[in-house]
Amino acid sequence: MWFLRTTSSLASLLPRLILALTFIPAGWYKITDFEQKALSWSVNFGFPMWATGVAVFVEFFGGIAIALGLLTRLAALGILIVMCVGIWVAHLDDGYFPTYDTYGYQLCLVGLAYSLLFVGGGKYSLDYRFF
Repeated sequence: MWFLRTTSSLASLLPRLILALTFIPAGWYKITDFEQKALSWSVNFGFPMWATGVAVFVEFFGGIAIALGLLTRLAALGILIVMCVGIWVAHLDDGYFPTYDTYGYQLCLVGLAYSLLFVGGGKYSLDYRFF
């Protein structure tokens, strides 16, 4: 299975750390206030509660998986999809300039996830150790 394999390179270490440091706290914040976040996304964007749950799951647990380098490609794909939907639905009208509430910031995160999708977890990952 190609998505379990990884390279012996160190190139993915920094993207993994950046994505983990970004998505673990973001997901945790949404988990701890899930009802309010689900209601807000339902009212503002029309998302059902299950879709909010999937996004929060991907952000928090995907961030943990990327930090550990476990199923890195799969977690990166999930984050890539969540961020692309976020750009399309919430941030596209806010402009490009790379601050938190514009799509430039999300594009940077998409780029990091995209690189991990193709490189994998790298030398210092559980993917490298087990697969």
